[in-house]
Amino acid sequence: MKALRARHVVAFDASGVAGATLAWGLGAPRARAFAHAPLPPGALWPSPFEPNARRRAEVEAAAREVALSLRLGGAPVCLVLPDGVARLSDLDVPSDTSPVAFARYRLGPTLPYPADEAVIDVLPLGGRRVLAAAVRREVLRDYEDVAAAAGLCQERVDLAPLGALAALAAVKAEAPTVDVVLGDAAYSLALRGASGVRAVRNRRRDASAGEWRRLRAEAERTAALDGQATDLRLRLVGAGALSLVGELRAAGAAADAGWRVAGDVLPGQGAELGWLGTALG
Repeated sequence: MKALRARHVVAFDASGVAGATLAWGLGAPRARAFAHAPLPPGALWPSPFEPNARRRAEVEAAAREVALSLRLGGAPVCLVLPDGVARLSDLDVPSDTSPVAFARYRLGPTLPYPADEAVIDVLPLGGRRVLAAAVRREVLRDYEDVAAAAGLCQERVDLAPLGALAALAAVKAEAPTVDVVLGDAAYSLALRGASGVRAVRNRRRDASAGEWRRLRAEAERTAALDGQATDLRLRLVGAGALSLVGELRAAGAAADAGWRVAGDVLPGQGAELGWLGTALG
């Protein structure tokens, strides 16, 4: 689940399955093709405890539609799992300890299922600090089975918040900055300073009216964990990011979209998707 370079990306979330074929030139990556297949409400719901594809046939059909639209054939694909499926925690790892082993030691007792059922991965945040993620094997297997049934050739699996935060790390941030990675069901916030990420929080999402106020308040709480001032810059990626950036700016907040992708085939909503960051590393 590491954020490595990928050409084909297929991502799952509650609202649908999306995919992109990307190429690289000077500056921003270029989208050669983009596809999106919406899901009926309730067909898929991101959960860390149980299989997410509640109506599997509909999820498989959406993934198959994306694969056909992108003409993937047998090309290797990075599957991106949505925010809300993993337990996340930022940790300071002792110098003589394996980050993955330390993450398993720290996360294991906090999981609502047996620790041996967890797949653990870590994202370096700077120094000996990492963002640790635990995904239940049953949940991971659910997405892999859906992808296989849809004819996708899985190369690797990534998590949307880890991939997006890794990509945002490559874009210079003015300290203090809070990066916000938006999924349909949950979102992640990361306070980034000159020495790297200093604090990470994960929240269930409420996208009802006034969401920009709640996001700004959560960003300020995240910054306060490291003693930062509340005068923050926010960088947003993910579902609904462009609209939220506009609302935040209208209220006088410093807010920007996290990245830009070149290519005429990419619609506006495609540019918002946090999972696209997994292809930028």
